Amino acid sequence: MTKKLFFIAILIGSISQKIEAQVESFEIGFKFGLNVADILGDETDELDPRTSVHLGLVAEIPIIEVLAIQPELFYSFQGYKGESAEPNFEDENLKLDYIYLPVMVKYYPFYTAPGFSIEVGPQVGYLVSATLERKNTANGGTETSDLDFKEFISDIDYGLNAGLGYQFEFGTFVQARYYFGISDIVDLDIEDAFSRRNGVFQFSAGYKF
Repeated sequence: MTKKLFFIAILIGSISQKIEAQVESFEIGFKFGLNVADILGDETDELDPRTSVHLGLVAEIPIIEVLAIQPELFYSFQGYKGESAEPNFEDENLKLDYIYLPVMVKYYPFYTAPGFSIEVGPQVGYLVSATLERKNTANGGTETSDLDFKEFISDIDYGLNAGLGYQFEFGTFVQARYYFGISDIVDLDIEDAFSRRNGVFQFSAGYKF
């Protein structure tokens, strides 16, 4: 009986030490990186990705030795490039700016590479601005005009992330992920309107304190 109590005490003590260590390893930091943003869905074959950037804040909350939660808050520049279907216009760029809140579940599978993680999680975003930039070729000119397109784009965007990450011992980290939008970003009061979704490859670097 005494040996059993001694074993239980040792077990509880080791668990307590692990929990304390996990709490102390809470981290917060920043990230920035490259977006290769595309539009998925109907009538998108002629559209090209928009290459831009994102930047924001991250935190990591350890759960157990191999699992952690990483909430983020970042600003992301997205959209597409393509040719205009209207006369006297050639190239057009739809610039969509979002504030996103992803919550990533991070799994650390390897003891030999403890900084390597597999990351999945949901993401929700709010549309800050939507601008359609077009080049007007009427009368031989190449004048650029901007149209406020926000009334035609849904305010809320949500979807799923999946990717990989690696964090070095000194706090620097890198990430590569793909965001697959689930919600329809087109907001038109038209029956049988076409459907489109966001799709974004992101390559990030950052630092956690």
